[in-house]
Amino acid sequence: MATAKPTFAKMGLKMNTDVKTVKIGEQEIEVKQYLPVNDKLLLIGRIISLSADENNFANPIKLEVFTALEIVFTYTNLVFTDKQKEDLIKLYDLMECNDIFNIIIDAIPKVEYKSILEGVSECSEAIYDYRNSAMGIIDAINQDYSLLDLDATAIQKKIGDPNNLELLRSILTQLG
Repeated sequence: MATAKPTFAKMGLKMNTDVKTVKIGEQEIEVKQYLPVNDKLLLIGRIISLSADENNFANPIKLEVFTALEIVFTYTNLVFTDKQKEDLIKLYDLMECNDIFNIIIDAIPKVEYKSILEGVSECSEAIYDYRNSAMGIIDAINQDYSLLDLDATAIQKKIGDPNNLELLRSILTQLG
């Protein structure tokens, strides 16, 4: 006698939407106990983007600051005004001085928090490794070249314009 195979649909699974409430001052803050993968990917992307430095690597201090801020923004129901979000460094310092990050991080399941930290670390390392690989360097050169080509084309168009050409002749004449 063959038994019916179990079906995924009949398992009655539900998404974890649990929250844990923490008290900060007189405010009760809800902290999500699970963040869907797509939301985690977006969170990690924002952290990496905000942490990029001019030197082609993620600044470790920025990684720490923006990871903490993005966790608060994403895992809690805490509302911030646009004005407060204008100066993220000041906002970070204010929350850090008042132990808000520790309170919220302690309310997040360790496996959740660890997955965010590992995701941020692995993504920032992978981006750095790629940008410094032969392929990453070639891509950067190609991008710089295409921007240079666009600039050269624009300059050529402007010089080719009879009005601009007349202006250029006039300036050169005056310069001697």
